[in-house]
Amino acid sequence: MNDWLPMDETQSRVQIESILQLLGESPLDIIDVGCGDGRILIPLAVAGHRVTGIDVDVNAINACSNRCADLDIDASLMDGNLFDLLPFSGSVDAIVCCGQTFMLLADVDEAVKALNLFHTSLRKGGMVILDDIPGDLWPEVALGRWANGVNEEGTLQFVWAKDDAVFAIREGDQVDEECWTLKESDHKVRLWTRGALALAAKLSDLSAPTVQVEGAVLVMRAL
Repeated sequence: MNDWLPMDETQSRVQIESILQLLGESPLDIIDVGCGDGRILIPLAVAGHRVTGIDVDVNAINACSNRCADLDIDASLMDGNLFDLLPFSGSVDAIVCCGQTFMLLADVDEAVKALNLFHTSLRKGGMVILDDIPGDLWPEVALGRWANGVNEEGTLQFVWAKDDAVFAIREGDQVDEECWTLKESDHKVRLWTRGALALAAKLSDLSAPTVQVEGAVLVMRAL
């Protein structure tokens, strides 16, 4: 697994199949936010949907472009920050933001801003499709598997915020067993709860998230 594929192959396949079923057979206009190397974008394009992929990582966009070229797939790709790129001039039917991309919005205000941009970009009734972050990852917390600590090799360190559902994973020479508070330099991510997502959706004129496939996909709709 890597930043472009933060889940195993079986889970990824279930998620992609769930999204394809959710979208239906009629061609739709779709934006894939955080498209990576095309894990979801390519199957959507193959299914006949008109997909635009955006990613802040130019290497991801280049990798996606190469894969699309190899498969003779026509998709629009843009590198840049979603806050700079959205909304487009025309509205779309769905916005996909999967691969744990939404967790990168650790700041709640930024997350609400992103959802507002999604809402502005959607046609009425259009969908925001996210990972089922609460259903997939919160059970790990409940079972005590995600806690402050360092692995046996001393190469990975898990650090939680003291007062929020935000954490960072330090790797290699970033591991600091003397420091168990989040640093400015840490790459922070948010483990979204169902309630927090529902509140963020309400502030963005989106419907409360509904789970389509537990642990795989949840959906908000433009009101």
